[in-house]
Amino acid sequence: MRRSQFTDSEILQLLGEASAGVPVVEICRTSGVTRRTFYRWRRRLGGLDIPAARQMKELATENLRLRGLVNNLFERLRATENSTTTSPTARTPQPPNFKQREQARATRIAAEKCGGAVTGRFASLRVNA
Repeated sequence: MRRSQFTDSEILQLLGEASAGVPVVEICRTSGVTRRTFYRWRRRLGGLDIPAARQMKELATENLRLRGLVNNLFERLRATENSTTTSPTARTPQPPNFKQREQARATRIAAEKCGGAVTGRFASLRVNA
């Protein structure tokens, strides 16, 4: 994703000008942004001040870092689980309901990656697509 050339404080300044009565078209023309971008900014940062916007950005960064740690822990757990359950020398025949178990496993893995949000009949299609 491309970074914005405007900082959050600059965006908040432009939003403040609009709330003070300056026409949106004029703000967009002088700052060099489209009206669509301006209204997207208003939807995202509408009622925030500069410290609140900074705190929101810090929380988003921390959330991203924590998600990475959780994903690493899940991968380690899955690797140790796979290494203890399957030995390379002994192969066992697959039970008849193997396809159903694999589909349920794929759904669980997809739910872990999406934070538990993948449910429903077409969950595997959304993940594999």
